[in-house]
Amino acid sequence: MGVRLTGISTPVGGLSWEYTKAGKQSVPLLISPGQKIKVFISSICGVEKYDNVRAELKKAIEDTQLADVYLFEEKGAASLPAGAHYTWALEDSDICIFLIDNADGINPGIQVEIDTVNKYNIKALYYFCDETQKEKTLLEQSLMGAHFSKSKTVHSFTELSQDGARDLIDDIIAVYHYYCTGRIILKPAENDEVQSVEFAGTEKYQLPTIPKATLKNVDKCRNYILKFVLGYSRGKYPDETEKTSEFDEWGLQFLPILFEGKSIKHFNTAMYLEELEAQQDAEHYQIVQIRWQAIQAYFVGDIEKCVEHLEAALSLAKETAQPTWVIKDILIDIRNQHWTRCTIRNEFSETPAQKELTESSEELYYPILDRIHESLHEKYIEGLYKKKTESPYSVTIGNNLDQYGEMLASSLIVSMYNGSLTHILLIYEKFRDFVFYLSCKYDDWNLRLNLYKLAIFAGKEKEIKGIQNSYPEVLNNLTADEAASVIDFCTNHPIKYQRLNSQLLAFGAVGYFLDDKSFEYHQKTIVEEIKSWLSSDNPVIAIGQNIFKSLSGVAYRISQDVLVEICCQFIEKHYSRWYMDMFKFIADRLDFRKMTIESAQALVGHINSVLDSEKEREQINYAPDFLCVLRKQNTELTATMDKKIAECFPKYYESTYKLETTENEKQDMPIFVREYVERIKKNNETQGKNGTYFGHGIREIATVRSILLGHDVVFDSETMDMLISTVSDTILISKEGISTKLDAIALLICIAIKFPEDYVRNQGIYEKIFEQREIIEVTDHSIISSNVDSISLKIGLQFLYASIGKDVYSDLLELLPYIKGDIATIIAVTRLIADYLETTDTVILPIKVESIVLQNVLQWLHSEHLDIRWNATRILIAMSHNPENQGVVNRQLVNLIDSDSVYIKNLILRHLHGVNGITDGTKEYIFSKCKHDANFVVRMVYSEVKDKNVNKE
Repeated sequence: MGVRLTGISTPVGGLSWEYTKAGKQSVPLLISPGQKIKVFISSICGVEKYDNVRAELKKAIEDTQLADVYLFEEKGAASLPAGAHYTWALEDSDICIFLIDNADGINPGIQVEIDTVNKYNIKALYYFCDETQKEKTLLEQSLMGAHFSKSKTVHSFTELSQDGARDLIDDIIAVYHYYCTGRIILKPAENDEVQSVEFAGTEKYQLPTIPKATLKNVDKCRNYILKFVLGYSRGKYPDETEKTSEFDEWGLQFLPILFEGKSIKHFNTAMYLEELEAQQDAEHYQIVQIRWQAIQAYFVGDIEKCVEHLEAALSLAKETAQPTWVIKDILIDIRNQHWTRCTIRNEFSETPAQKELTESSEELYYPILDRIHESLHEKYIEGLYKKKTESPYSVTIGNNLDQYGEMLASSLIVSMYNGSLTHILLIYEKFRDFVFYLSCKYDDWNLRLNLYKLAIFAGKEKEIKGIQNSYPEVLNNLTADEAASVIDFCTNHPIKYQRLNSQLLAFGAVGYFLDDKSFEYHQKTIVEEIKSWLSSDNPVIAIGQNIFKSLSGVAYRISQDVLVEICCQFIEKHYSRWYMDMFKFIADRLDFRKMTIESAQALVGHINSVLDSEKEREQINYAPDFLCVLRKQNTELTATMDKKIAECFPKYYESTYKLETTENEKQDMPIFVREYVERIKKNNETQGKNGTYFGHGIREIATVRSILLGHDVVFDSETMDMLISTVSDTILISKEGISTKLDAIALLICIAIKFPEDYVRNQGIYEKIFEQREIIEVTDHSIISSNVDSISLKIGLQFLYASIGKDVYSDLLELLPYIKGDIATIIAVTRLIADYLETTDTVILPIKVESIVLQNVLQWLHSEHLDIRWNATRILIAMSHNPENQGVVNRQLVNLIDSDSVYIKNLILRHLHGVNGITDGTKEYIFSKCKHDANFVVRMVYSEVKDKNVNKE
């Protein structure tokens, strides 16, 4: 295969060519382009047939003079480890060509390179050879679809070198062709001059001495910001000259203090103030000088001195009659740091600064800075709007983000210029907003990582979980080094309690991704900090809220004895305000079977002491489940505890506790079911009576369903008849809310499928529900209702009717589109469908209904909400019962293992051996991926599943 120069037209090298016939020698281009594409060839190394074809492909590509090809075996000795050498080369490549023989499959080394390509969105061409094995690999099957990389099957191994070079050149030409025809466009939107940052209109508010040119010459700060956000250095154009200034240099010196954990001592404040003195009038400079003393005190962690300096600056500003915005800016600094000081002192008090701000009738306008921030937000809205409205055939290949970096740099420089501590610290939020904006527009791994890092740094647990749910790749692509960098970033907090809070959240969020050495180091540090906090006579109360959140996130990797010791210390210190968190932690993470007998005895002893305290045991009411968990784990050890529970919580003991801990299921379970039926009947009668509505502490109907499914007990016909009649009343005549009626539907479906004799005997009741389908409704009592729309009741009823053989195809086809975009309703509906299909191991939906559900599942699997993806995965696995679905199910499972979070991976792992429809090839692929997963818990679950399967065999 060769090429012949035919003209000058392409963007790479300015040349066009045509292919010569196969077998002829390639004709090198007469002109060598100044820039070349970087190509990485991935295949098995050290095997002759692969080594030969890699060498041939490299020569064929490089003969075009359009690309340089990386082959690991051709590189000389280097100081870098071999793994880092080729991994970094792959990350720096423009395109990767994979050469795969179906007979050899995908070895761990190739899989790592595939994962790297997916993680960093590197362009890829896949070639599969079926010369000796026609059956496609799971990888090739998973590449189907418009959004995946290009793949091709060849029938002879020698064709790989020819096809790889030809298709690479074809791809380059195609890109240029689409550029010329307007399908790929260079968008100027990101490179427009920001007209809204215009300073002429703000002269009356700003100090006349501030050099306006400073805000235009910020290239050094801009480049630093873009490198932090994007993860790589900004490229420089050939004729570009760097625009900088003295204040740009000072900003560059200060940024590492904010983002690299550098000490404020590395910043020469005295020399910076000299620069300010030359630019500012004497009165304003005196105030800024004091404010910088406050900034220094803050960044060494001395909040007392910080507040003192700010109060001195405020007095001077008022004495010299400074502009209102200066005074208010100082007041905001004082208010914020006063609250920080109150947190450290464990006290609450109003500050005069807040009172003065509240009583002021004049709105605060910050010169220049407000204009910059306003312009930034306008740019964000404009960018998102254009993304939403652009043609689906347009692809952006030349965005310039310099304007954003310049505005963020200007924001920092103005804040430093005026000595505004609050606005200096707000730069973290400005960075987060910028990263979020870019994350909405681009699928870039570094953006996701930085978004996660900044959320953890801010210490907002809901934000952290939201990012985990919305961007599952965060918990799929994270490496050990990246996890360590998240924890290290928290050291940028100069105030100790804020730093520890962030480190606690970070450790819980990424601890499972750390390598063993790093985990041991951080575990030791965190545990020592917790114990130091527990032993302190005056601990910062705000830290307590994150301790069990942190430990819960890494509990499977920490010794149970260490965790028990911390729980016991909380009880010894009588820190009852955190007992609810501790009790939930005990229920979810502690296990008598995995700790020493001494630790188990100590834990039970301390819990008994809580039960003995009339005041402290009140906290158990809010999270009592741990009592059941411990009792089931060891009845002998918890005998005394059991008696105390009966004495202190008789009502709970006789209901939920006894239900969960009973050892005589055949005798007790029918009794429990009858008791719950009486409760359901009472609720049906009293809910909504005289306009009074109430919520449910216990989902009685859902509990009965769990009993029917989870216990191998025979229930007498009288009990079952009473249950069916009562639950049907919940649907037909009660004024219960939507969630309770959906529970009733799920229970009736369960009985129809799993208990056919009881269903046949009560078929008339089911028919009555079907006949009255038009008048069944849910009462709207908004105060206690969920966000679930009433349409879910109609959908739920269709599945109930499907379970008894009714044709509901057209109704479901009409109803399901109504829930699109309604998150709470989709969660409710997907849970109901999953419960339906998990009733038995052989449940199959009617064929037409199944086709509708499958179509929706394929959409739900890509939801940004974890609960929806979780339920959709449950449905997908259950749908493999039908052999007709196995191809789709297996491909989707492979995609989920490649791209989704730890929760979805573990769900799939735990169901692998309980479902017949998952092929051996899919199982092997899933096991091979999970065995080497970056997350400790995935590896742990993999080992448990493998061991369990071996024991069965």
